[in-house]
Amino acid sequence: MIVTIHQPDFLPWLGFFDRWKKSDLFIILDDVQFLRRGWQHRDKIKTSTGSKWLTVPVIKKGRYLQQIRKVEINNNENWRPAFLNNIQKAYCKTFNFKSHFDNIKKILSKKHNFLIDLNMDLLKYCANIFQIDTPFVFSSSFHINTTGTSRLVNLVKAVYGNSYLTGIGSKDYLDGKAFEKEGIELIWQHYNHPVYPQLYGDFTKMLSIIDFLMMVSKPQAFFPLKTPR
Repeated sequence: MIVTIHQPDFLPWLGFFDRWKKSDLFIILDDVQFLRRGWQHRDKIKTSTGSKWLTVPVIKKGRYLQQIRKVEINNNENWRPAFLNNIQKAYCKTFNFKSHFDNIKKILSKKHNFLIDLNMDLLKYCANIFQIDTPFVFSSSFHINTTGTSRLVNLVKAVYGNSYLTGIGSKDYLDGKAFEKEGIELIWQHYNHPVYPQLYGDFTKMLSIIDFLMMVSKPQAFFPLKTPR
C-alpha cells in the first residue's frame, strides 16, 4: 500500500493532487505546528499585475506553537468579500469561471470556525473534480508523539503501508535509512508540471489549484494514473 502524508494546505498546487491520486491512502498531517508563513492558509493566483496572494486570516497572537487542527479563522475580519472579489477580477473572463466561483462561494458561505474544516471542504471539492477516490485519515487519530522522519515512519507503519510517496523537496531533510530499516519503500514524486492556457502573459507554474480549474475544461484528464510506477 502506497501512503502519502501532507499538511492540509489551502487550495494547493497541482502536484499536491497528483500525489494524492497516486497513493492508496492519504494521511492528513493535522497535528504538527502551523507555519505562519506556510501554505496552510494561503496560496497564489495569477492576475493582470502578476501573482497575488489569496489569504485566509487566522488567529495567531499568543498561539505560536498551535497545531494545524486547532487554528481558528479570524472571523472578526470581513475577509470573504475581498477574497471572492480577487478571484472574480482575475478569472471572470475564463470559460469555467461561473461554476467554480459559485461553488467556492458556497463553501465559504459556511463560515467555518477552524481553518482545517475550510481547507478540507475545498480539498474534497477539488478531489471530486479530479476523480480522486483515495481515502484519507488524520494523523491526529493515531496519537504519535515522535517528530521528523520518525513520525512519518510511524504513521506509515500505523496504517500497514509498505511504500511512502513523497516530494523531491523532502530529500533535504528526510532520513531514507529510517524507512529502509522498517522495510518501507521510499518513492519520490517526480512531477512534470503541465503547461496549460493561462491569462496575463507567460506561463506561471505552481499556482493555487484555482488557476488550473478556471483555465482547463477537462481537468481530470491531467490525472490519468493511479500508481507512480
